Amino acid sequence: MDRLLAASLACVAYAVAATVYAAGAPRWTHVFVVPLALGLALAGTLTRHAERGDAAKSRTAFRVALAAAMIAGTGLTAYDFREGRLITAIGAAGVAIAGLRATLRMPAEDSHVSRAGSSPRYGRVAIAWIALAWLPAIVTAGVLTFSPADETVALPAQSDADAFVIASLISVALITTTSIIELGRRRLELGAADRLRSFATIGVALLSIVLVAGALGLVPLIRLLTITLIAASLLAGMTAVARRPETVGRVATQAIVLTALGVIPAVALAAYAKSDPAHAPIAVAVGAAIAAIAGLAAPALAERILPRSEPWTAAFEAAAKAATYPDPEPALERVLVELGGLSLERLARPALFRFEPPTVTVVDRAGYARTEAIAVPETVATLAASEPERVLSVESLQAIAVKQPEVRPALAWLEDRKLEAVAVVLEGDMPIGMLGLPAGQRSGPITLSEARALGALTRLLGAQIAASAKLARSLRREGDARMAETVADRALAATRTELEAEQHRGEALTRTIAERATIAIYSPPARMANEALEKAGQGGGPLALLTPPGSDPLPFVAIYHLASPRKSAALYVVDGRDPVRADLTHWRSETDSPFVRARGGTLAVVDPQLLPKLVQAYIGAAFDERVGLAIVVAKPIDVLVVEEALDERLADRLEGATIAVPPLRERSEDLRALVLDRLTRLGLNLHGRPLGIEPSALALLAEHDFPGNDAELEALLVRAARDADGDLVRRRDLLALGFSPESQRRVG
Repeated sequence: MDRLLAASLACVAYAVAATVYAAGAPRWTHVFVVPLALGLALAGTLTRHAERGDAAKSRTAFRVALAAAMIAGTGLTAYDFREGRLITAIGAAGVAIAGLRATLRMPAEDSHVSRAGSSPRYGRVAIAWIALAWLPAIVTAGVLTFSPADETVALPAQSDADAFVIASLISVALITTTSIIELGRRRLELGAADRLRSFATIGVALLSIVLVAGALGLVPLIRLLTITLIAASLLAGMTAVARRPETVGRVATQAIVLTALGVIPAVALAAYAKSDPAHAPIAVAVGAAIAAIAGLAAPALAERILPRSEPWTAAFEAAAKAATYPDPEPALERVLVELGGLSLERLARPALFRFEPPTVTVVDRAGYARTEAIAVPETVATLAASEPERVLSVESLQAIAVKQPEVRPALAWLEDRKLEAVAVVLEGDMPIGMLGLPAGQRSGPITLSEARALGALTRLLGAQIAASAKLARSLRREGDARMAETVADRALAATRTELEAEQHRGEALTRTIAERATIAIYSPPARMANEALEKAGQGGGPLALLTPPGSDPLPFVAIYHLASPRKSAALYVVDGRDPVRADLTHWRSETDSPFVRARGGTLAVVDPQLLPKLVQAYIGAAFDERVGLAIVVAKPIDVLVVEEALDERLADRLEGATIAVPPLRERSEDLRALVLDRLTRLGLNLHGRPLGIEPSALALLAEHDFPGNDAELEALLVRAARDADGDLVRRRDLLALGFSPESQRRVG
């Protein structure tokens, strides 16, 4: 849009110029009407959509200054003509008034001080002085322009020159002086003070150059002062509309250094070259070299000769780096340590205030953080929240305390704690704390760049304080959880003690059952079967136990269970002849299912072929690693599958897991130990004393095959122990019972 506007204005200017020239109008119209019309059109167009407020007025003044500067520059190029002087005078007067208006309307950040301020009364007086200063120059130039005389003149009349010089000098001096006065009046307004300080610095540099060049007579004062006036006014407008005034301030500082070290020496050498033409080349070369070196070295020299006027900025930048430490609490302590250098007073230390819970944290000189409870007035945070970058200073409160009594409690609180400023810390849009800064050794108010650096620091602190608060809440929850965990651990320990006692009782019962199989394992078949059972239990896989008729399978299942990792859990036995176990819903029950009852232990199913096929299939499908499975059968698995007595899915689960219990006839080496164990128990139960057996009676038993295995031996020994009349079971006692190997074989 701006480019289109500029192109349109250029076309209009060209069309007006062509029309005026074609009409044969006087020459003064060429240098007056065209630039004046173009300047007025440009100023009117640029200011048509101006907003209200100081910022909008500053933009308007800058735009008017641009238009007036264009008019003055056009007239200055044709200054040798009478018409050019009038145009120069009108344009210079306009640019001077616009520059002064821009100086008076330097925008500031919205704050309590800026809202309480008012327009200075001397502003209109200064504008009137500029108008009166330029009135003689305009009148003189107008008289020369419209009076009958030659079309060209070599030099203006002395009165004309003096009027131009005096008007220009008064304008530049008034603009510069106004900026200095405004700087003192508005030193607490963030933004305005920075802009005014920057322009005052540049104005002093311009005046220095003008005075030196004018004193040396290098350039006619009329042109020099007019150009200086145009430059000063445009710089005032540019400073007023700059988005970052601190950048303009650094440029102004560099301009001062460049002027002092480069421009003024170069101007002096130029004057020397003018007075001594013989050495002019050398003087010009040296002046150019000095100016070039000064221009290259100006940024570095400016930092050394005129250091930055923001003493807290470096501390804020260091604190911002410290605030990026990943651990919240150490990060906050590091920030306070970095800010501790702002004040050397023992009682004036930076402080971090938190609203929830209301506490203050300070770091002493030894580097230790101390946190204590404190009450923070709500008015402090409320006032700070409405300030630029949420930074509230004591000086700003002191400036408005007379007109606004409601701020006095906040001011008293800050002064009591020896704080120069506080900055509100936000988490999102919610205030969660404040950062308090001591006054220290600084003598001036906080600048805009310092406020922005402090605002950036508080944004980092907001994240850290929020993380610290979350960590504190987590620690509180962790403490509560630990207390609950302690209570739960105690209850769990009691439950575990009871469970371990119960497990010990169950394991002891299982060992008692297993002893019946381990009491006599001297024969090779018995040892091999025992080792196979232990290996199967350690592997955790299922077991298919093939037991001969008359042998008790539970002691052998107990050996398998005790060798497994599940020995501390239950050994749950299911008999296939039990009608309750034939119901599939019983096996699927979430509370009464044998899998639920045996979870963590071993499930032993005796004679599964007696269960319905659906139940057998469910056992094969539902079995998993949470339960050990032992199947007790009287026939081999393959035979039961061929006879269609066992489901194939369950048989597949038991593939390769069959272990056969050797019959009693294959364990002749175990017979003596079995007989003595049984007679000892029977004698104690029947006669109150243990019984033995005479060798001839044991030999008689060894000659028998015992087709009924352990059950047959047990029944025979019960009868013999009952009828024994001494401490031994004799051969005659067995024969009296009708026992003989031959008869038993015939019976078998």
